Amino acid sequence: MSPTTTTTSTSVEATVDAPIERAFEVFTIGIGSWWDADKHILRAPLARMEFQPWVGGRIIDHGTDDSTCAWSRILKYEPPVCVVFSWDITTTWQVETDPNKASEVEITFEAVAADRTRVVLTHRHLDRHGPGWEGMRDAVSSGWSLDGLATILAASDDLPWIGDEQMRGRLAGSAAYTMVVLWPTDLLLRPQVDPIIWAHGRRNMALMASGAAPVITPVTQPGGPSGFAIFRTDPDATRTIMDGDPGVVSGIFTYEIHPVRGFPGSALP
Repeated sequence: MSPTTTTTSTSVEATVDAPIERAFEVFTIGIGSWWDADKHILRAPLARMEFQPWVGGRIIDHGTDDSTCAWSRILKYEPPVCVVFSWDITTTWQVETDPNKASEVEITFEAVAADRTRVVLTHRHLDRHGPGWEGMRDAVSSGWSLDGLATILAASDDLPWIGDEQMRGRLAGSAAYTMVVLWPTDLLLRPQVDPIIWAHGRRNMALMASGAAPVITPVTQPGGPSGFAIFRTDPDATRTIMDGDPGVVSGIFTYEIHPVRGFPGSALP
């Protein structure tokens, strides 16, 4: 849709094919996925954009030469219905350091269906930029577009969208587990210790068969951890189990304990 321009503001809107939570998240945290890469004031090509999702956060452009440009402040952040950020850019397209000379960009989101959202972007108070602000108004009036956002949201995605209610439901159904990270020691000298590793593996199979450790995954690449496991037991009980492991008893393995949470339906295929 073409922008609507008043004396000191300009506005553009679009109805996009996405639930409201997804439209808001992609516009904000995913800003770099739809923003035109040539619309920035870095000297170097744009590598990525960072949106800090809290009031007082910044929008920061990162260049391919590791340079950065923090050109906006988050003034309002109310997911999934509204976000407002400052336009800290001068009429000569440099970073504006005086917040009193910055205009504002407000974006509102309205669910018009379960999977459709009306997005309205209004760039206002452009007269705050001082002499020459009319040129800034004319530039942003022709520059603002939600076409990139609409295209990204309409594109097919290999991953299903998990809405907020689904997230809350899964979080409510999560349960406590214990993760074990197994590390080799300098005593792991093969093939001498292969019989110990065989006994260690047999015990792992027994732990899986009993349900005590439903997931055990040996690491197949040397130079790091030897394996990971998820136990249904609490940390103290898991520590007792691991202290009886043949590899730990012999000193060829050591381990770390990490309390974790798992979600319903998580399983190896």
